[in-house]
Amino acid sequence: MFGSVNKRGGPNLQSYAATVEQILLNLGVDPVSARLHTEAGFGWSFQRGSAIIEVYVSHQDNTGYLQVLSPILHLPQTGLLALYRHLLELNLQLTNAALGVYLDVVYLFSERPLDGLDHVEANNIISLVANYADELDDRLMAEFGGRLYARI
Repeated sequence: MFGSVNKRGGPNLQSYAATVEQILLNLGVDPVSARLHTEAGFGWSFQRGSAIIEVYVSHQDNTGYLQVLSPILHLPQTGLLALYRHLLELNLQLTNAALGVYLDVVYLFSERPLDGLDHVEANNIISLVANYADELDDRLMAEFGGRLYARI
């Protein structure tokens, strides 16, 4: 396991954040330039191919979480029923990740409590979401339309 517990019994987010930064470094991402300002803990954002990947180590209600997400696609104007069905079908094929929609954006995400998380699993989650996002964003856009999130 990585990380530790603070004096109040909650997770020590800083030790988890240090491990995530080492994972990012191993993936070829500069963790310092990738840092995000977040009030709930630590965050980073980087690009993998055509996808933006966000990683958060946060604390909520005495529980720490690793959250890895990627906003991959703005919804198209038409064909939403077919897209929604396809997203649900893809959810059955994904390992340790899921697709969802918030506002007008399709997200790929994975969330896991920090308790019992080791660096190997954290690395697998970050790498998995990054690879899925880079593969799915182009594929979904080609099939259903919309606009890649990473493109302005």
